Amino acid sequence: MIIATAGHVDHGKTSLIKALTGVDTDRLAEEKRRGLSIELGFAWLAVEGGPPLGFVDVPGHERFISTMLAGVAAVDLALLVVAADDGAMPQTLEHLAILHLLGVEQLVPVLSCCDRVTPERQQAASVELVQLLKQQGWPQAAPFAVSSLTGEGLEALHADLFSRAQQHRQRPPSGHARLMIDRRFSLAGAGCVVTGTLVSGQLHSGQSLHCNGQSLRVRSLQMAGHEVNQVLAGQRCALNLAGDVDAAQPQRGDWLSEVPVATSSRLDVALTQLPGSRWHRGVLQLHLGTGVYPLRAVILQEGEPVLAQLLLEQPVQALWGDRFIIRDPAANQTLGGGRVLDPQGLQRGRSKPERLALLRHWQKADGPRAALLAALQQAPVALDGFAVRFNLTPGEQQQLLDELRHSAAGIELLDAARQHWLMLAGQIDSAWARLHQRLQDWHAAHPERLGPGEGELALASTLQLPLVLARALLQRWHGDGRLRRQAWAWHLPEHQPQLLAEDRTLLERVSAQLLPGGLRPPIVGELSQALGIELETLKAFLRRMQRAGELIAVAPNRYYLPEQVEGLAAVARQLVADSPSGSFNAAEYRDASGIGRNLTIQVLEYLDRAGITRFVREQRFLVAG
Repeated sequence: MIIATAGHVDHGKTSLIKALTGVDTDRLAEEKRRGLSIELGFAWLAVEGGPPLGFVDVPGHERFISTMLAGVAAVDLALLVVAADDGAMPQTLEHLAILHLLGVEQLVPVLSCCDRVTPERQQAASVELVQLLKQQGWPQAAPFAVSSLTGEGLEALHADLFSRAQQHRQRPPSGHARLMIDRRFSLAGAGCVVTGTLVSGQLHSGQSLHCNGQSLRVRSLQMAGHEVNQVLAGQRCALNLAGDVDAAQPQRGDWLSEVPVATSSRLDVALTQLPGSRWHRGVLQLHLGTGVYPLRAVILQEGEPVLAQLLLEQPVQALWGDRFIIRDPAANQTLGGGRVLDPQGLQRGRSKPERLALLRHWQKADGPRAALLAALQQAPVALDGFAVRFNLTPGEQQQLLDELRHSAAGIELLDAARQHWLMLAGQIDSAWARLHQRLQDWHAAHPERLGPGEGELALASTLQLPLVLARALLQRWHGDGRLRRQAWAWHLPEHQPQLLAEDRTLLERVSAQLLPGGLRPPIVGELSQALGIELETLKAFLRRMQRAGELIAVAPNRYYLPEQVEGLAAVARQLVADSPSGSFNAAEYRDASGIGRNLTIQVLEYLDRAGITRFVREQRFLVAG
């Protein structure tokens, strides 16, 4: 369990930690000289039969509030320390607000310096503190009256903390490992060492991590000064790092992550504004994790909490649920804080009703499952992008899919452009109805043509889906027979072009010239001579027959019948089937088809355009579907 101190400057937080643990967390000469904490201090307290308690001592002076925020960014419990002779002070109130905004649920009030006051003043200070906590919305609890000088009350406080530690539930090690760094230093013979709290996942020695695009390796791990092989979510640790380490990074404010996390300069958030706070359009400060970043805030929707978008001057790493604080650096005042809802905030459409409704659902969601169901009600979801936002491991993604399929009917998984998409069956049916109507209208308007190409269909807008997903659905409907495709033209199965009688007669004459050529039919000039038709007249006819789907222009001067094109594709399929690598090159296709080098290049380029093959590093592969 991680415990942080909170409270006004010179109220005895550091002395209390020393009395509890025997460790003086003021390690800097400047801290000794001035008698106040400037940097974060850390201490451990052994617990019999369980992991040790980790203490984070934070500065109380208002000038060091940024350091205080780094210390309480990921703690389980806070010791609110109030001096009996002073009572609550401005920083006491600000620290209480910060703890609430960061979601710290357990608070232990401590009345310190009781050796300085009379029993009557001690009793009055205790009542004042209870009333303050009640006003601030915290559970009422009798403060522990202590003196770090005489030892008064320390035994009872020890017992309470040990009892809480025994009842503390370790965070589940879900998600990829993410550690927020709050300190960096170097050790002779070891090199770079960082300390911090693991907020998700688990760490082990030898593990590879990422930090700002650099690759690092965990050389060793320590907890409470002892080397360990593994650290779980919610625990503090020290990591000895190797790899791409330099003087600039890693530093406090950086994240260590098991997988690369996409950065963003727009965060959509649920924001609680503190009463009396003065918001403006100027530059504010975002405290996220242990980092501090300049930002401007844009309110998207009023409410409790408000929905807002944070515009950052530099991209940051964030995930759904991350807590943050916003301060006004000029006024040195905490304005509010909240939770990240979407770390990849939208630039366009951020205030549309459906977008705001989704953010409200994500604000109320108790986990990825509820958030995913809410997103699916609006539109298909790219599972990979969702998993990144919600820090889901592959195993957790699969478990989520299994749960949804078991409990929520009508959810389908589709693969598109090497991505996994989730859609509701009703959304697929609606997309098909729109496409079917579009094709029916098109066929009625162009009875002489076979069908439109993808561009004429305006596929993405017609289906009202992302283009990659619309294309995947086209292939699906083609596979189950609802659609047919010839070259680039899509059409309904029942549609046949209505050719004029003279065109039908001429097509039969052209087909008689093309068929004997097999995979190498005559070029347009040769056709013109064989048929005795003027070249330009023949070209116009051939283009018309291409639009009708009766002929296919594989090259600018060479037309094929559909069955001949199928023969070209059959050669490619056979080469792939016979190849150990599942691919072939141009020379292999030329030899197998016998059509010559120049025509081979034209044919292969056509097969690529037609979506039959894919060209990768001088090799061609069949396109799935």
